[in-house]
Amino acid sequence: MAYAEAVPESRFPPVALPDSAFARAVQQHCLSFPGAWEDYPWGDIVWKVGTKIFCFLGGSGNLAGVTVKATQDDADALCQMPHIQRARYIGRHGWVSVTVADEAALGQALDLIDESYRLVAAPSRRRGAS
Repeated sequence: MAYAEAVPESRFPPVALPDSAFARAVQQHCLSFPGAWEDYPWGDIVWKVGTKIFCFLGGSGNLAGVTVKATQDDADALCQMPHIQRARYIGRHGWVSVTVADEAALGQALDLIDESYRLVAAPSRRRGAS
């Protein structure tokens, strides 16, 4: 018998999504993954699979961006691009922050969200496998 896994509810007060096409595109993309849900720790908007974060929404003013998980090798290569840098505090674990200033950077950010979801979701799938 197949059944849908319950999506957890946030323990934190909701945070309003910024009124931007970028934020709406990221939200829609993140919530399209199986088991993905939105949470608001630290007053930020993040997307999780299970209890693990796979995407942070970032940005203020005209700057917008996301922080996502990458492999160490991919993070090293990605940080050679001018709009990508190691994430503060968690960069040593492969997390990178992507500044999105145009459609090309948005497309790359969405692709990196795909990979971040796969990296974060994979360990929990292996634990549940028999």
